[in-house]
Amino acid sequence: MTVIKVIADSVCDVPPEVAARLDITLVPAVITIGDKSYLDDGKEITRETFFDLLPTLPQLPKTSACPLGLSRDLIAAQAARADHLILITAPARLSSIYNNFRLAAEEVAAGRYTLLDSGQVTMGAGFQVILAAEMAAAGAGMDEIAAAINRLHPRTHVYAALNTLENIYKSGRVGWVSAVAGRLLQIKPLVELSEGDVKSLDNIRTFKRAIDRLIEIGLSHGRLDRLAVLHTNNPEAAAQVRAAMAPVYPPQDALIVNVNPALGVHVGAKGVGLALVNHSA
Repeated sequence: MTVIKVIADSVCDVPPEVAARLDITLVPAVITIGDKSYLDDGKEITRETFFDLLPTLPQLPKTSACPLGLSRDLIAAQAARADHLILITAPARLSSIYNNFRLAAEEVAAGRYTLLDSGQVTMGAGFQVILAAEMAAAGAGMDEIAAAINRLHPRTHVYAALNTLENIYKSGRVGWVSAVAGRLLQIKPLVELSEGDVKSLDNIRTFKRAIDRLIEIGLSHGRLDRLAVLHTNNPEAAAQVRAAMAPVYPPQDALIVNVNPALGVHVGAKGVGLALVNHSA
C-alpha cells in the first residue's frame, strides 16, 4: 500500500489533538509584532496571548510564511516516512505559503508530492486537510483523495460575526469596508470568507444580534457533515453557538477553534464564526 502523509500550514486551524491523531504535520506561520517575530506553534506565542494583545497594539501585526528552512525540515521528516505527500495551503493569492511549500518540497520530495491550494482559510481549509488524512489512513490513493477534496469545495462555507470593524478596516484589504467605516464604525459585520475574499452579508448594530444571525445562517444549511465553531478569544460565544447548532449537527462532535493570527489580525478579537460542510446527498 502506498503511504501518503498530509502536511498543511497552521492557517488551516486543524486542532493539535486532531493533527496528532491523524499524523498531520502543521507548518507554523509567522507573526511579527513590532520588531519581534513568533511562530504560530502554540509555544513561542499562544493564540490566547495574541488576541489579548491585539486590541492594545498601535499597529496591526504582520504575518508571513514559515522560514523556508524550517518548512523544508518539516516536509523532509514526513517525506522520509512516506511514498507520497499531500501539501494543502492557504490561498496562494493571499499568502506566500503556497510557494514556500513548493520550493521546500521540490528540494526534499521532488516527484513525490501533490500541492493543493485550499482556496479557504481556517477550518474551511482544515476540513480538506482532515479528509485527506482520514482517507490516506484508510488506504485511499492520491487520485481518489484529490477527487474527494474537489467535491468538498462547493459544500464548504465559512462565516464570521465580527465584534469590531476596526481591524478589517485597518488592513485595507477589503474594499467594501471603506464605504461604511466612516459612519458605521460601531457596526458588527457578518461576513462570508471564500476563495480568499471577504464578502459582506449584513451590518448589524449589536454583537448579540450578529451572533443570532450567524446561528440562523448556519441552521439554514440543514443537516451538516462537519462543523467547527470558530472564535478569536471568545470561548463563551463559541459554546453558545455550538449548542444552538444542535438541530443540524451533534454538539459533542463539533470542534471549537481559536483561529490563527494570520486571519485573526484582520477580523479582530472576540469574534465568532462557523465553518461547515453541507450534507452530501
